[in-house]
Amino acid sequence: MITLFGATGFTGRRVAQALDRAGLPYRLAGRSAERLAALSARLPARPAWLIADAHDPAPLFSPVPGGAPAGRPVVVNCAGPFTDLGEPVLRLAAMRGVHYLDINNELAYVYRMRSYDALARQTGAALVPACAFEVAISDCVVATLVRGGAAPLGALDIVYAYANPEGVISYGTRLSGLRTYATSWLTYRGGRWQGQWPGAATRRARLDGRLYGAVSFPSAEVVTVPAHAPVQSVQAWLAVDPFWARPLSALLAGASLLLRTPLGWLTALSFRRLAPPPPEHQRTAFRFALQVELEGRAPVIVRGVDPYALTAEIAAYAAGRLHAGGDQRGLLAPAQALDPAAFVGWLGGQGVTVQTG
Repeated sequence: MITLFGATGFTGRRVAQALDRAGLPYRLAGRSAERLAALSARLPARPAWLIADAHDPAPLFSPVPGGAPAGRPVVVNCAGPFTDLGEPVLRLAAMRGVHYLDINNELAYVYRMRSYDALARQTGAALVPACAFEVAISDCVVATLVRGGAAPLGALDIVYAYANPEGVISYGTRLSGLRTYATSWLTYRGGRWQGQWPGAATRRARLDGRLYGAVSFPSAEVVTVPAHAPVQSVQAWLAVDPFWARPLSALLAGASLLLRTPLGWLTALSFRRLAPPPPEHQRTAFRFALQVELEGRAPVIVRGVDPYALTAEIAAYAAGRLHAGGDQRGLLAPAQALDPAAFVGWLGGQGVTVQTG
């Protein structure tokens, strides 16, 4: 059985729909009985649901009445910010030997997940962070470029570019971003993790034939890629208009420092009170492109639309793979939990294009 926690959130609802379309056995979990019942009634499978809270996640691991369907139990965690709410669920999954995956891109949290690797290996749990359009795609693209080679590689840069004319950003994404910038002062350089504040570096980047400015930002590839590829450095970049690169760099550095003070919680509160919620329609014009630049290899450009819908499909895809079984255990990067080449090929069916050079 696949248990979807945070099922009634903006992304959680889309993951539920993706699980339903895939025909996977699943149940819903969250804090509100009213919202869970309403969501279940709208889904063709009419899944069962249960009440659970991030601070008391034990119900997520409760037996399925009447017996569970064949396959490994999996918990899919969509309840963030993970920096604040993810660890109790993760810890219990590792203790009980239950497969776990989430959709987070909170770098410091993914780095902290490493402390559960040994326990998960003992109990047989697979712990897979970052099963979302950010990280999972680039992580698997890198794996296809490396293809199991053991020779040391040079620098890896991942450049993200976004076009979001509707301003579709969920509350969960906003809060996750705030916690990431407050906590994720980390990079991978010279074959080891080092401290680095967000926005510490700028560069020029050429993407789709256009010259951009680019500002460094914390992304979980800093942890996931070194787990399976012998790179010497990893850095993620946000592509912006060249004029804004240096001002944004200074703004991110200053804002990240302020977010470590009580102003961080005040900002989070204001996001809920002042920012409008995202629209509920299923498809959006939100487009993204990411460019994987591995030293000594031709760059790979990935383009797609509607990151929230794509993240839902990726999470359901990964959940199905974990549910099917296998002997994987411990903390796994997406490229270690999935077949990278098969996953990159599957992306084509989701409206994603992958182009080399």
